[in-house]
Amino acid sequence: MLEIKNLNVGYGEVQVLWDIDMEVKEGEVVALVGSNGAGKTTLLYTISGLLHPMSGSIRFNGQEIAGLPSEEIVDLGITQVPQGRKLFAGMTVKENILMGAYHRKDKKQIQKDYEFVLELFPRMAERLSQPAGSLSGGEQQMCAVARGLMAAPKLLMIDELSLGLAPIIVENIYEAVSEVIKRGTTVLIVEQDVMLALEQADRAYVLDVGHMRMSGPAKEMMDNPVIKEAYLGL
Repeated sequence: MLEIKNLNVGYGEVQVLWDIDMEVKEGEVVALVGSNGAGKTTLLYTISGLLHPMSGSIRFNGQEIAGLPSEEIVDLGITQVPQGRKLFAGMTVKENILMGAYHRKDKKQIQKDYEFVLELFPRMAERLSQPAGSLSGGEQQMCAVARGLMAAPKLLMIDELSLGLAPIIVENIYEAVSEVIKRGTTVLIVEQDVMLALEQADRAYVLDVGHMRMSGPAKEMMDNPVIKEAYLGL
């Protein structure tokens, strides 16, 4: 589904990612893990079209998308739930959620998807008329994921889902994401919490200071001594 080869990315003349190779297959859950500042968000921004690469290739379902405008990439089926939620604070929860479907025309399916996300996140159904900026951190993350799902993505990318949230809230959100996966959505999870990400994923990649250091089945990586020492403190 997603194929990245020899990707180099920077901000101006400052290079941040070097020769990145990565693949996400249809129906997979793939984790991209690494410490703060490793370049994980930069990679997502590049896939989403918010950054243009210096060189390299990004192909989605066989089509080259490197350098395409972000709105065209969304239309192709890639949606990003950004780090920090990035909600429209003055708009209601309902308005924020429906913003995810701004580019869609299929009104009946939009309504079905809307009902689905409210089933996934009952708290959102209770707060539809509430300003999004007044929600708790966990509720804002639920709203952000719901908004992302309203785009009907083929590939859903979630950046730092657990950051700053209580464990019970993280568990609830990951349970909702599991339901999305069952419906056939491919998911790329970006996390600093390495063990949490590996528990959710089929495969994983380790990004370290702009270089892809390791990849493999998530279960095998959980037992890898290098991973345990570098990221789990074992």
